[in-house]
Amino acid sequence: MRLGRGIFAWIAASVVAASCASSTPALDPAPPTPFPIPPTPTPDLKLPSAAAAASAFVSAINRQDFVAAFTLLDAQSRAELKDADELRSRYDAVRAIALATNVESQLRGGLLYQGERADATLVTRWESSLVGPFEVTSTLELVFDAPAADWRVRWTRDAIIPGLANGILRMEREATTRGAIYAADGTPLAIQLEFTTIGVQRGAIASAEEEQRMLDLLSRITQLAPEEIKAKYAGQPENWFSPVADVDEALIDEYYDQIERFPAIGTRPRFQRHYPQPSLAPHVVGFVGFIPPESLAAYRARGFQGDERIGLTGVEAGADAIIGGAPGGVLKLFSGGHLTILAQRPAVQGRDVTLTISPSLQLAVQRLLGNRRGAAVVLRADDSAVLAMASSPTFSQTNVTSRAIQEGALLNRATQGQYPPGSTFKMVTMAAGVGEGVTTPGEVFRDPGFWDGYGADFRKTCWLRSGHGRISLQAGLTASCNVVFYEVGKRLQEKSAYVLGEYARKFGFGARTGIELPEAAGLVPDPDWKRQALGEVWTGGDTVNLAVGQGFMLVTPLQVAQMTAALANGGVLRRPYLIASPRAESNEPAPTLPLTPATLQAMQQGMIGVTRDARLGTTTYRFAGFDYCFDAEGSVVPCSRIPARSRAGARRLIVAGKSGTAQAGGDAKPFAWFTAYAPADAPEIVVTVLLENIGEGSSYAAPLVRQIIEAYYGLPISPTPRDRRQNE
Repeated sequence: MRLGRGIFAWIAASVVAASCASSTPALDPAPPTPFPIPPTPTPDLKLPSAAAAASAFVSAINRQDFVAAFTLLDAQSRAELKDADELRSRYDAVRAIALATNVESQLRGGLLYQGERADATLVTRWESSLVGPFEVTSTLELVFDAPAADWRVRWTRDAIIPGLANGILRMEREATTRGAIYAADGTPLAIQLEFTTIGVQRGAIASAEEEQRMLDLLSRITQLAPEEIKAKYAGQPENWFSPVADVDEALIDEYYDQIERFPAIGTRPRFQRHYPQPSLAPHVVGFVGFIPPESLAAYRARGFQGDERIGLTGVEAGADAIIGGAPGGVLKLFSGGHLTILAQRPAVQGRDVTLTISPSLQLAVQRLLGNRRGAAVVLRADDSAVLAMASSPTFSQTNVTSRAIQEGALLNRATQGQYPPGSTFKMVTMAAGVGEGVTTPGEVFRDPGFWDGYGADFRKTCWLRSGHGRISLQAGLTASCNVVFYEVGKRLQEKSAYVLGEYARKFGFGARTGIELPEAAGLVPDPDWKRQALGEVWTGGDTVNLAVGQGFMLVTPLQVAQMTAALANGGVLRRPYLIASPRAESNEPAPTLPLTPATLQAMQQGMIGVTRDARLGTTTYRFAGFDYCFDAEGSVVPCSRIPARSRAGARRLIVAGKSGTAQAGGDAKPFAWFTAYAPADAPEIVVTVLLENIGEGSSYAAPLVRQIIEAYYGLPISPTPRDRRQNE
């Protein structure tokens, strides 16, 4: 330091002398200078700078270059740490405890010199995933290294957080209480049972003497032997909370003051998820479990430790942020007999949710679906609230076995199953054909039982091999006439190979609906997709196949139900939802289907014909005997009960629907579809059914839809038909 002061004095004298020389006329003889002039320094002499050393060290720490930082330490610090890896480990250990996602330090103000020592003020801003941002101000000590003629950092853990060199840093978590899930009528579907667990963080034990006293206290609280307690945390990671035992909250209160003396002792709430109705809508409710390895980093970035239980399926997963809340915590420093709170953030407790599910209808739908592989969805027509959703095979939340996993029972086929839509897609093709001006609802086509639009070598057949003869577009929807829709597809292809896919997206396909469940997006193919995915060129045959819901197109049963609800409610494509409370309202208006009122009416009439037109309807034979009316009080009763004089004018319960039979490929049986809404004149519910690899939609899916509608209105359930015939 004396060398530095001498040089600075010489510089000051030189500056003063030069200043005087430039501003005063020359005198002869020149006056003597009052300052002694030292000899001129040699060119290789360095000016030692504590500020430069401090700045270089902070820069190296910020970029986590611990090799560079280690070289800036003084001999004493290097001897204590031994190598750069140990320096890194000291910083990493603190970052781990604080759950730091980012740490940035900077020097503030000037340095304070005391002989050959200097102190720099260091402000460090921390970003913690659990307790948020906070700042600490510490002192970075520097010493002058005479042999090296340079300044070095005298390092202790106080440079990271003041007081840490002789203290213990501890993060105390505040866990969240998971909210309950209730059905629409208040039936509890998932609740939380709470216990208090006392445990040990091994790395916070200061000495063997402290450990023995701690074990004695824990033994009194838990009635476990000290060696049994020690075995529970021995060998565990230093910063890991190792549970010892569940204890009564009253015991924690009784021993609170003694517990607080031991930084290594902590308590945590332990929660056990309980499903009072484990067989009621298990795919909808879902279940909880440990965080999957692939999601661990994302959850830790949100403050989770990694050993918590989160929602894995169903609403438990889809609404996990609401039901599960967010953890909080307190970062404490125990040093010199004092406790310092460095940062804290309270936990966000989970909220209860009430679903739109009707337990009675849900159980009826599950019973009617039975063991057949597939799914059924029931929506409220006006707002697309889910009244029931079933998937088969199913499982019990209290017994999620490996067999259930292997059999695909955990897959919610209503939202995650992806299937070709078959003839349920013909509503989209009709909308596109009319909307693009290539046809009209009343245009008459000729169906001889086959279609040669691309030549006899590419002949395609109608499901009715004898053909439907002369038939309009609207009637073609009722009869599900393939030839009509092949021709419409060809005309759309001639206009644009993209247009049918664009209409499909406007009907909600190819995107997740946004329901509070894990779901698949499906697939709307187009020329770009085929080129990128398969390296092939889109052809007219692709569009013709798409026009009848075959080819590469994939949809979920929920997407088909969403489309059907839009056709029922006047053309508004509303997002299906399950959580009635708390309801997430959106300010964005729901999109509308690309339909004129006249086109929508023609489609609705075509769908009514599916169940009512004795000549063309594909499912009229499945709705035979479905003869119900609304009485004066609005109840649904057999029309035979209405007085004869009033029967002709009575309002009937009419179902509008569309069948579909989607080819599964190879020798596999097709997928059976039926989607419908009722009553046709003032829709209340939408029902969509998909059955895997079973046969025609009219034979298998339509009867199930009828039974679900009967269950909704409290009507006698019609028997499952035994006859099977090809009728789309």
